[in-house]
Amino acid sequence: MISLNNELAHNQFPPLFDYWSPGQFGYSWQLFYPPLTSLLFLAAKALTFNSADIINQMKMVYFLIFIIAFFSTYYAAKREHSSSSAGLLCAILFITSGYFLTNIYVRFALGESLAMSLMPLFIRGCSSLIHDRRDIWLLPFSALGVFLSNIPSVVVLFLFFVLFCLLNARALFIKANMAFFLMSFLIVVSISAFYWAPLFYHIQNSDIFATSGKLLKYDDLLKFSSGLTETLLSLSSTYGVSEPGMFLSVGVIQLLLALAYLIWGKSGAAKKMIVISLLFIIATTHLIPWNKIPDSVPVLKLIQFPWRLLSCATAVIALHASGMLAAMMARKKALVMLLACLSIVGMYPLIHKALSVRYLNVDTSSLYDDYLNNSNVRPENFDHLKINDFAFFANPKATFIGTTYKEGYPEMIVRSQGTQTVTLPYILYAGYYLLVDGKRTETVRQDSGLVGVVLDDGEHIVTLAYHRSIVIIPGIVSLLSLLVTALFFTRRHDRVCALSARGGNISR
Repeated sequence: MISLNNELAHNQFPPLFDYWSPGQFGYSWQLFYPPLTSLLFLAAKALTFNSADIINQMKMVYFLIFIIAFFSTYYAAKREHSSSSAGLLCAILFITSGYFLTNIYVRFALGESLAMSLMPLFIRGCSSLIHDRRDIWLLPFSALGVFLSNIPSVVVLFLFFVLFCLLNARALFIKANMAFFLMSFLIVVSISAFYWAPLFYHIQNSDIFATSGKLLKYDDLLKFSSGLTETLLSLSSTYGVSEPGMFLSVGVIQLLLALAYLIWGKSGAAKKMIVISLLFIIATTHLIPWNKIPDSVPVLKLIQFPWRLLSCATAVIALHASGMLAAMMARKKALVMLLACLSIVGMYPLIHKALSVRYLNVDTSSLYDDYLNNSNVRPENFDHLKINDFAFFANPKATFIGTTYKEGYPEMIVRSQGTQTVTLPYILYAGYYLLVDGKRTETVRQDSGLVGVVLDDGEHIVTLAYHRSIVIIPGIVSLLSLLVTALFFTRRHDRVCALSARGGNISR
């Protein structure tokens, strides 16, 4: 958020590199971090008329996530059960769950909170696929939203969808669905090109630490698993190496309702989803030997922490349990209201912790290793980068006289004593090039992982620049794909309305 604020303030377009926060060395969040969070930052700036400090701006972002979560769950349940009461109960069960609140009040997991907020729409899309087919298009668009919010959450959805398809193979694997799945895939891939295309480019060419040296192993997943008692009773975590104080649970009321649905629920398909959610809950605990999975097994370990499965499990339970509760309203209204109130009361431990442990200061100079290159991360380099010690890397025979910014990129006056390779105070990412006295020059990779440039003796104007086409071309592809998709659905809607007016019908 701070980086984006700086980039926008200095007219950098597209906003990618932070040259202004102390100790960031041009670090890029925007190239690698899923972009829907940046849209929330922009929304927060607009809603506060660009007047809020960074703490209040972040509070506004989380308030927006609460709003998204509420309307997502309300809409999904209302469509699933044709009941506003079910929508409201679903929102209560979802928003009061321990894991949702943990992501906001304990972990500050912005991207995951946003991704989790969209999962009820995906679950509704799955349910619609084998029932009424009214909302099957929620599948690609909710998956798109999750992908643009948090990549590990995509692995969670993928795992759920595979199990869902296996349990409903006969109903799902028909010609109409195969065509739908193909179109859905094309929609997600084409509209999200503005994110994944530059991301893959830099993964392949920028030697990014997060995609090479920082990947966890399945042994690590077992270490991050939660205790069974903590999971079942929604107690503050103390087990394993996860951060203490988290509530790694769907919630006690939610778990009891899931078990009750297996006994009294009327939908067989919903029961299958509940079974998957219960398997996910068990998989977050130490009962599942994650360490027995060979590290050669791809994709699954990108989940990083097994308790991320709770984001999907919570959505499944809230969606289907809310329908059961709504059906009970006429006969046992007091019981339903009691369960809703108990769920709300269950929020207290997390909110109390947030109120009692206050974070009043934000360290804006912390340098995270995730999106550095592997040379930056080597201890002999990172130890100096993290304390903003550029003097350790600088050539003593080159003097930086001053730095200004041209279209959001640094323009430096450098005086070189003799011909030499001068280290510039910026992290080297693929796509950078230099202008030396107006002439294009390629960068030189320094052993530190910073940008190097060969300069002759004398004073030079050195401008750092970036091939913005790496970002702009995929952005154009995404924009065109979005317009084509919007046109398709607009014409489809008009066709449905026309047929309905003539008393006809159309396959959904």
